[in-house]
Amino acid sequence: MCARIIQPPPSYTYTMKLLNELTFDFDITGPKVTASEHAAIVENVLRVVLITDTQVTVHTGRFFVTISGGNFVIGEIWEGRMELEGDIQGIEFHKALG
Repeated sequence: MCARIIQPPPSYTYTMKLLNELTFDFDITGPKVTASEHAAIVENVLRVVLITDTQVTVHTGRFFVTISGGNFVIGEIWEGRMELEGDIQGIEFHKALG
């Protein structure tokens, strides 16, 4: 006996993908990170938690975001947006407890 997979109509699939995209775009509580090799912009920053020679960690409410690398310079923190310049080697997201 073969299992039959029922596919939703194409328009339904497109609508769901669009809805998911819009929901993500308008989620103002989660972290948003735009990064390149030498710069990162983190949105929805509530506070800077840790700054070392190789890491910067910020709290965004539901998540902590850690950017690792070196030669960091915080260009600007304004209205929940942090601009970080330096050599970006990695970005990690950690769910906050609670």
